[in-house]
Amino acid sequence: MILAGVAYWWWQGRSTGANGSGSVSGTIEVTEVTLSAESSGRVAAVNADAGDAVRSGQVLVSFDASLVLAQRKQAEAALSVAQGALAAAEANTVAAQAQLDQLRAGARREEILAQEEAVAAARARGDMAQAQLEQARGALQAAEAVRSQAIAKYAHVKGGARPEVIEAALVQAQQAGAAVRLAQADYDKISYRADVAATPQALALERATLALQAARANYDALVKGAMTPELDQARAGVDQAQAGIIQAAAAVSQTAASLVSAAAGQRAEEARLALLKAGARPEQVKAAEAQVAAAQAQAEAARGQVAAARAGLGVIDEQLARMAVKAPSDGVVLDRAAEPGEMALPGGALLVLGDLAHLTITVYLPEDQYGTVTVGQEARVTVDSFPGRVFTGTVQRIADKGEYTPRNVQTPAGRRAVVFAIKVAVENPDGALKPGMPADVAFGK
Repeated sequence: MILAGVAYWWWQGRSTGANGSGSVSGTIEVTEVTLSAESSGRVAAVNADAGDAVRSGQVLVSFDASLVLAQRKQAEAALSVAQGALAAAEANTVAAQAQLDQLRAGARREEILAQEEAVAAARARGDMAQAQLEQARGALQAAEAVRSQAIAKYAHVKGGARPEVIEAALVQAQQAGAAVRLAQADYDKISYRADVAATPQALALERATLALQAARANYDALVKGAMTPELDQARAGVDQAQAGIIQAAAAVSQTAASLVSAAAGQRAEEARLALLKAGARPEQVKAAEAQVAAAQAQAEAARGQVAAARAGLGVIDEQLARMAVKAPSDGVVLDRAAEPGEMALPGGALLVLGDLAHLTITVYLPEDQYGTVTVGQEARVTVDSFPGRVFTGTVQRIADKGEYTPRNVQTPAGRRAVVFAIKVAVENPDGALKPGMPADVAFGK
């Protein structure tokens, strides 16, 4: 209010009106912009000093960003992990969807044809195994015939026990050998058990082994006779024939097992063919649909993690960007309040800028002159420092509310003296005008 009164009385003494017959006075002002820190940090560099002209976007103050840079590396790593998880989740979704589509579509014609060929191949293997089994059985019968002949010859050479007795003893030994093989097979099935020695299978194997030893001893006793070369040759023939029987019996067992395996393989291939022709069951489709839904949920969650990681990285990048304080516009540094190495506090002033190219003057008009000035009207500005030079101004704002002259005026006439503030923008392209200069403003032509 005091300033308004002073300006009014100055105008009363210096002017005769606002329509060009006089002027009003004021003081050149500049809009100050205080640059401050948004968060606490250590000042790394100050790139301007008081009086320096700066350009818009110029970095004026920079802060130590080592901690934020370390946080950015962590954020980049988190983003990379999230992107990898997303890629895996999307791949799982594609695979689950493909499996579901295959179940819904059923087997293709070429798949069914391929499986039919597999069934035919399995049947062929079974037929071959059957033929091999018949051949092995024939070989066993031939070996038994050879053995009978060898035994008869040995009995004739030895002149000892009758052939039928020796034959019976040999058959008994063979049966005992077969019993041992069966007991051994049963024992092998449970041989992995820690208590195998106490099982019935172990006891049965032991008994069968003892019976085989007794049968062989009996047979050896029957065939043992005079040790002549002919007798030795006859005995060798019997042993050789017996070895042939053992070999033939093993071939029969092996081919029989092959036949069983081939039959099982044929049944498996036929079952696969039946499944292909029947298509997927409803419960299989539902299970596949559930897998697709689960994979999609995982992928969506992974996308959210990627988005969160990117957002975190964006926050850190924004923090890095704020590690440098830039000039918001062209201007001049009016004051410097920060030095490298100092700790800046949030909101603490670093630099004060002013736009000296665009200045303002606030003057006051009395109430009876208020209507002679309009916003946008041209004004002429002069200063004592540059006699005869006129600076161009424009009315920028007219106060909507009047102000009284100083309130300590106690007379009714003084209280009726109302003035209105007029703000004038002044162009100062060459920087001749300085803040604080007294200036005169004339309106109109």
